[in-house]
Parts: sequence; C-alpha cells; structure tokens
Amino acid sequence: MSVESIKREIERTKRDIDAQKVKITNYREEMSQIKIRKSRDTVSYARKLKAASSTATRHSIRAQKKRDWESYSRKIKSEQTKIATARKRIKAYRESIKRCRERIKRLK
Repeated sequence: MSVESIKREIERTKRDIDAQKVKITNYREEMSQIKIRKSRDTVSYARKLKAASSTATRHSIRAQKKRDWESYSRKIKSEQTKIATARKRIKAYRESIKRCRERIKRLK
C-alpha cells in the first residue's frame, strides 16, 4: 500500500469515529427523553392513585406502574449498552489509525 492510500484509510476511519460520536450523542438524547417520560409518568401515576376509588384499582395502578418502570429500566440499559458498544468501536478505530500511522513510518 502506498502512503496516500493509508492516509485515505486514516481519513475514512476518522469519519467513522465522528459518526460513532454522533450516535453516542443521539443515544444520550434518547436516554434523556426516556427519563423525561418517566418523570411525567410519575406525576400521572400519583394523580391516578389519589383518584382511585377502590383498593383493587390502586393495586392495578401500582402493578402497571411497576411494569412501566421495568420497561423504562430496560430501555435505559439498552441505550447504555449502545453507548458502550460505540465507545468500543471508537477505541478499535483509534487502534486502527495507530497501526496505519506505524505502517506509514515503516514505508518512509
């Protein structure tokens, strides 16, 4: 490989790193949206529990709230996993750039 082709490969890899950084930003935004929805649901469930007329209704509301909270937890963990995966990719891309630079040094 020529030095120029290695440099082009480095540039492609840098663009891939930037794309992963954008993905991380999007994942963080999604996590914040999930947290906002959860906080809104907290208020909603508090109102529902206050307005509930029977014990059975309260139990039903609490059970639904528990299911929703588990769902929110799964969604947040999913986003965290996506962020971790993107960080691993970035690390691998940086290692690739490092190897490319070493190849350039050997060629010169």
